[in-house]
Amino acid sequence: MSEWYTNEGKDSDVVLSTKACIVRNIKGYNFMPRLDDKECQSLLDTVDKEIDKNVYSGGNAADFDKNTVLKLTRLQILGREANQMANPDRKAFYYNDDVSVSIAVGSGEHLTVKAMAAGHDISVYKQAEKVALDLESKFDIAFSDTYGFLTSSVSLAGTGLKILYTVSLPAISKTEGGIAALKQRVGQYEWMIYPFAERGEISDSDVYIIASVNTLGVTEDELLKRGEMLISDVIKAERALRDEIAGNKKDQSQDVYGRSYGTLRYANMISRSEALQALGWLRLYHEYDDTGDIKISWNTINKLTMDILWEPEAPSVKSSQSIASQRFRAQGIRKILKGAD
Repeated sequence: MSEWYTNEGKDSDVVLSTKACIVRNIKGYNFMPRLDDKECQSLLDTVDKEIDKNVYSGGNAADFDKNTVLKLTRLQILGREANQMANPDRKAFYYNDDVSVSIAVGSGEHLTVKAMAAGHDISVYKQAEKVALDLESKFDIAFSDTYGFLTSSVSLAGTGLKILYTVSLPAISKTEGGIAALKQRVGQYEWMIYPFAERGEISDSDVYIIASVNTLGVTEDELLKRGEMLISDVIKAERALRDEIAGNKKDQSQDVYGRSYGTLRYANMISRSEALQALGWLRLYHEYDDTGDIKISWNTINKLTMDILWEPEAPSVKSSQSIASQRFRAQGIRKILKGAD
């Protein structure tokens, strides 16, 4: 199974991924919260008949084995820590060969099309739109001339489109008042920004989600244009602060950069938090390292970051921080970095 997020991506020093989600509902069925089990099974069967099995793998989530759940969690189909696997008998997931395009049935709305790409790549919208148009040709979609596409979530009514950029912002995060100022800036675009994880072991990852908010009364073109202007601002701001930190604190930054690489390359045990903090320093100073001692690509930095962010859920926080888990994580990181040398 391919790992779409390991591809070369534009602006990947700041933007980890770009995602476009388009939701649709089918006439004749209640919205998901009001759909009983019999109706839900009918919905799943109806959609399954129209899915091109030559293009998409997958099916009813209840039929996924443990390895499939782990892979699809890491490849960002089933939500963080597989949270979309709640009530698996009421959901289905279909995905293409590289898992960059997927169709979820019963996950929030009747149909959720998702297209994902590494780095800054708004072409994911066109990919998602193509799949959505194909589904619209096969089903009688709930639509209002006044409100646009009808959804159970008010924030998605209208176009049914949501754009999300996952960004790593170590310089802004380490600057006093940096995130607060950024939140204000994002709000001016009528978008939102929130931490990748609000709490828990990776809450200090310096990784954030920048997402569109409402679609009612906003055209797709307006939403996309606003998002592209915003993400360009964020990239510019993060890079400017990296320049400032690397310039004003070169010796300290270079020292922490080397120590961070050493921790990742040679540690026998490492927590998710410690690994992400080290990767944040690699990201911040990577472009400024002129020693030639550390050979690591943006692709490797991004793969490690994504692997740890989307690490499948451990049975408990305690077990995710256990000696065995930390050893296994460190071993995986060492293997990747050894191959990158």
